[in-house]
Amino acid sequence: VTFDKRGDPVARVVTAYGSADSARVCADAIVDAAGIPSAFPPEVSGQAEALRDAGITPADLQGREDLRDWTIFTIDGKDAKDLDDAVSLDPEGEGWRLGVHIADVSHYVREGTPLDREARRRGTSVYFADRVIPMLPEALSNGACSLNAGTDKLTLSAILHLDKDGNLRKSEIRKTVIRSCVRGVYSEINALFDGSADKKVQKKYAAVRPVLDNMRALARRLKEAAAARGTMDLISSESVFVLDEQGHPVDLVARATGESEGMIEQFMIAANVAVAAYARRRGIPFVYRVHDQPDPTKLQVLSETAQRLGLKTVRLSAQPDLRELMEEARETSYARLISDRLLRSMAKAQYSENPLGHYGLALKDYCHFTSPIRRYPDLSIHRILSDAIAGVPKDELARRYTAFVRESADLSSQYEVRAMTAERECEGCYKAEYMARFLGETFPGVIASVTSFGLFVELPNSAEGLVRVDDLPEADLRYDDVASLVNKRGRPVYTVGDAMTVRVAATDVSSGQVDFTPVAASDAPDIPARDGKLD
Repeated sequence: VTFDKRGDPVARVVTAYGSADSARVCADAIVDAAGIPSAFPPEVSGQAEALRDAGITPADLQGREDLRDWTIFTIDGKDAKDLDDAVSLDPEGEGWRLGVHIADVSHYVREGTPLDREARRRGTSVYFADRVIPMLPEALSNGACSLNAGTDKLTLSAILHLDKDGNLRKSEIRKTVIRSCVRGVYSEINALFDGSADKKVQKKYAAVRPVLDNMRALARRLKEAAAARGTMDLISSESVFVLDEQGHPVDLVARATGESEGMIEQFMIAANVAVAAYARRRGIPFVYRVHDQPDPTKLQVLSETAQRLGLKTVRLSAQPDLRELMEEARETSYARLISDRLLRSMAKAQYSENPLGHYGLALKDYCHFTSPIRRYPDLSIHRILSDAIAGVPKDELARRYTAFVRESADLSSQYEVRAMTAERECEGCYKAEYMARFLGETFPGVIASVTSFGLFVELPNSAEGLVRVDDLPEADLRYDDVASLVNKRGRPVYTVGDAMTVRVAATDVSSGQVDFTPVAASDAPDIPARDGKLD
């Protein structure tokens, strides 16, 4: 935009993206507007291609512990290709030796190289319905660094020695080489756990089934310990899209997670804690994942909200109180509302060079160690840990990395927010394009939130739309500042958790907005539940 002699603005078209009714086109514009780098510069791609099929030389193995005879395997989503973490579990006396083995990306992405500069410029991989914008080129993320089964891979391993209840007795961080024996898939392992696995799946995991059963038992103990210390357990509302060959959404479902996803999450958290404690004890420069305490004023508002909703947990002064409130809310129709309000009362987690603790996880020490393929802070601390393990003196580590960790923490925090904002905006665009297929159709939903201007109604597939207050049949409704639209007498007419049948009235793909209108109970058709699908 420029200004002419009269001061009037003059706009020049820089890029024509295409139809605003296409979520894919809107995603292109969102990526550019956010300043997210997409294509890799030639020198970066060239360096990555040279490393794609890099073998492991005797020099690479110097200073590494050989764990190729350990029973180690990966567990990821069915379509995942960047496998950056593997796990092992072995009995050790009356306790356990848990191994979390992470791709040694820092071996390939050396500081100051084109690959490193580009990874730092991106900060994180960004995930959209139709694409992934990776932090590292696929030649590395899906090739040299991916812990593919049956292939020797260089790793950084956190070895945790636990008692029978999952309490950490001691830990070690080692440079290692591993060979994953199975490419595990969450859905298959969930089927093993719930007894629905077919013979093909049972055969695939036969050699590691005893290990999986032990992992399952250990993860349950770790989860119990997390609950006891007050870890937040909020409600997730992620969505999964199915796209056709042209990239248009043809199905939408709420993401379901099973026991194996939770199991791996517990192991990754345990490794992150051990690594952060290792760094803090040694006083070395580091990038920590920190989460500050919530604002007391916001907690007071949350307490008043809980009280007005009739919940008993209203004294909110410590982490266990907040967890207790969420657990109580799960038994009511206010679960989603309380989860959202809890999240809003929290500070934003970020990265810091100072070990300030993690309030949401109720942990003194925490970092992000387990995803160096897709997060620059993880790659940063791998680089520092490698030098520390190699015996670099503490004062030399301080000289090399003090300024580095400050910059890495700051940029990583900024780029994480940038990525999350773009992902959220793009998800809205895809939901709106999907719902445009159902204009005029009627569906059952639940009131997810209430505002002064209307109701947000969520469908079983996770799509959400606005019912404007002007479209409601009742007059003189007002918001009670908690969870309801009330009438003149103050009686709730529409409340969070109420069922509501709605008609899809309008969609705007570019803004991600979906509008519903209410359907009177007498006019509502008999709509069977369809497992989150609308077609």
